[in-house]
Amino acid sequence: MSGQVSSRLAVCIPTYRRSRLLCRLLEDLAGQTLQPHTVIVVDGEPQSGEVLRALEQAALPASWRLVYVPSNHANLAYQRYLGWRAAAGADWLLYLDDDLMLRNPAALAKVLAPLVRGEREVVAVTAEVTVPGSDGERGPRPSGLAARLVERFGSGRGIPPGGLTPSGHRRSPVCRGQEYEEVEWLYGRVMAIRMDALGPECFSDALFALTEVGCGLGEDTFLGRRLSAKGRILVAFETGIEHPNSDTPKAYPSDPYGFGRALAYSRRLLNDYYRGFDPPQLSDRVALVKSYAGNLALAWLRAVTSLRRDHCRYALGYTTGVALGLLRKPTARNLAPHIDWWRDAERALAAAVTLAPGRIP
Repeated sequence: MSGQVSSRLAVCIPTYRRSRLLCRLLEDLAGQTLQPHTVIVVDGEPQSGEVLRALEQAALPASWRLVYVPSNHANLAYQRYLGWRAAAGADWLLYLDDDLMLRNPAALAKVLAPLVRGEREVVAVTAEVTVPGSDGERGPRPSGLAARLVERFGSGRGIPPGGLTPSGHRRSPVCRGQEYEEVEWLYGRVMAIRMDALGPECFSDALFALTEVGCGLGEDTFLGRRLSAKGRILVAFETGIEHPNSDTPKAYPSDPYGFGRALAYSRRLLNDYYRGFDPPQLSDRVALVKSYAGNLALAWLRAVTSLRRDHCRYALGYTTGVALGLLRKPTARNLAPHIDWWRDAERALAAAVTLAPGRIP
């Protein structure tokens, strides 16, 4: 049964070749105690018609205004930009990944609570997500020689919990028994943002182009840096939102070589925008080079000691990404000069439609 409808809330779900998972998320969304007025689905592969057919056949709450945006690029960062444009008129925009599961019917209410209450200077709220069979967002800690390399080359010294290093590494917050803690970044899977804090400057055609060439990691971190320059970001704990890893990643390369290359090269863009709207300082560049050196050593140490093909390919990919990061500034002009992102966005938005699928009261 649907809960209270908020005319001020829009939910944006970028999707790509995941109509089944998308419909599962929409079913979960329909069971939330806090209901959006507008649900925006940005389809990264509209030519297949699969997502549109699924939406037209779905039984969804009658209270929803369901907007379908056919993206002309399968590009998560770009799809999020389209979602922001389509959400005009809302007060809060909630981005959700299409493969999430909302296990707690009050999950959205908890994530949105600081924004609904109008807490002073809070511009965004993100959430820790449970990943079954893993340590969640935190991941395992290195030990032995790997730990010593991290200590020697890592750029996290002096960065407080919840902070961000110049090389784009997020420091996990310390849960002190509170429901929320302040952070300087966003987890991309769940991002609730005050619309008056979002503007064109929060999106980057350089990031779109980086995604276009298969290296688009960190779009949530980029967005977080721009928003943290405008106000406070909170992370919500124990929301009951789950990421079951039931499908391979679509937003970035999943093969070891491609992932290593993307991870390293994307660090350069995050370093370029580490200061939000100000240029990076010399100390930021030094921290990036140190991080590159340490991670290269870690990658090749693992490759040599394990002799596993995937570890070797990752090390090769990371080495390639480091070379790109040192030699080639990631800009739209350098990476995808043939694409006019802003013109293409206007075309995609002009093709957006409001759907009237099968409804439930």
